[in-house]
Amino acid sequence: MTDAVLPTQRFRVVVQAIRSASTAGALTLLVGFGALNVISTPQPHEPAEQIGMQSGPLDDMMQLNRCSFTGFDRDVIPSKAIVRTPEGETELVSFDRGWAVFSGDVAGELVAVCLGAPKTTTTS
Repeated sequence: MTDAVLPTQRFRVVVQAIRSASTAGALTLLVGFGALNVISTPQPHEPAEQIGMQSGPLDDMMQLNRCSFTGFDRDVIPSKAIVRTPEGETELVSFDRGWAVFSGDVAGELVAVCLGAPKTTTTS
């Protein structure tokens, strides 16, 4: 009777060993593929250039044309926009062109929307 029980126990031990080995192998592959994806993903070399409120000519353009990075109330309709071209130049354009840049119809990046230069009144 001990001879009949012994092969059954060995079989269970072998099955458990195979199960454990396959689980360990699968987890190793999973971690390895995860690490490979992290390593192969290109990392940025330099931080993206951010425009700040104190950026010289842009600051002057913003103040002169009453611009906002975040927009205005719903009842205020901008007349101009500041965009950055794909070449990196900053331009004051019509609001329609700024909207086309914002919506992706024209290449570039919308920087700000503007009310335009204040109207000067002349007194006689």
